[in-house]
Amino acid sequence: MKRTFLTLLFAAVFTISLQAQDKLIKKNGVIIEGKVTEVGVREVRYQINPEPNSAKFVIRKGELSHIVFGNGETFVISDRPVAKDQSVRPRVDNIEYGRNILTISPFKALDSGPGFGFSYERLVGNGQHIGIILPVSFIFHDYNIYDPLIGSNAKYLTNFYISPGVKIYPFGQRKVTYAVGPNIVTGFVKDTYSNYVSYPNGGGYYNTVESSRFRLGLVVNNYLNFQITSRINLGINGGLGMRYIDRQNSSSSFFYSNNDVSVIGEFAFNFGFRF
Repeated sequence: MKRTFLTLLFAAVFTISLQAQDKLIKKNGVIIEGKVTEVGVREVRYQINPEPNSAKFVIRKGELSHIVFGNGETFVISDRPVAKDQSVRPRVDNIEYGRNILTISPFKALDSGPGFGFSYERLVGNGQHIGIILPVSFIFHDYNIYDPLIGSNAKYLTNFYISPGVKIYPFGQRKVTYAVGPNIVTGFVKDTYSNYVSYPNGGGYYNTVESSRFRLGLVVNNYLNFQITSRINLGINGGLGMRYIDRQNSSSSFFYSNNDVSVIGEFAFNFGFRF
């Protein structure tokens, strides 16, 4: 009688221990029973034998559909792929901020005039303290063509600038974020102007001269961004720098102009989308 009672007691304890086991359900339907010891970012560690010193196993979270714990709690594994650096992706106020930022600058001003621009930024590093940015700008430059019949005729040319650079976020990613960094400002500028050509015997005419100009300089920008939502941000940036090359090529001759180092500046109002 006593032996029978011990047998039934052992069976009951064994049954309870089995029911208390965790179940790892794989996406292909296979069920693994054991004791989950750790749920990590990319892996789940578990033991099949509940003994403390028994063998430990590891399975990738991507293979699992969900986990049913012994207490009845169910943990569903997200189907979203885990990024390599997700463990260090900044979270502020329970909001995840993406590493890619597309920006439109409806107003932008460089040393040659006002215009608009676009940029792409990629945040790198564990804490997203560094950004690689590639702005593209279209700047409008006015010029005058003189005609003796109608006088001066104001027109505009569209100049193209590309300014790759680096942004440093000393305080990391926040809802109000500050950054500073250098940009290499490369400009491809067109210009048109009129000059008066005299005849040897008197009189003359106005000649229209077209030219293209290559500019190269360095600007240190300061950025202030306001993260409105996890994806939308507004910002401004402004900076000063120096232009070192201002080479001009005209239709009549090739020459260099404004070779002296000169001060240049930049200002922009930005609307960004983050992902």
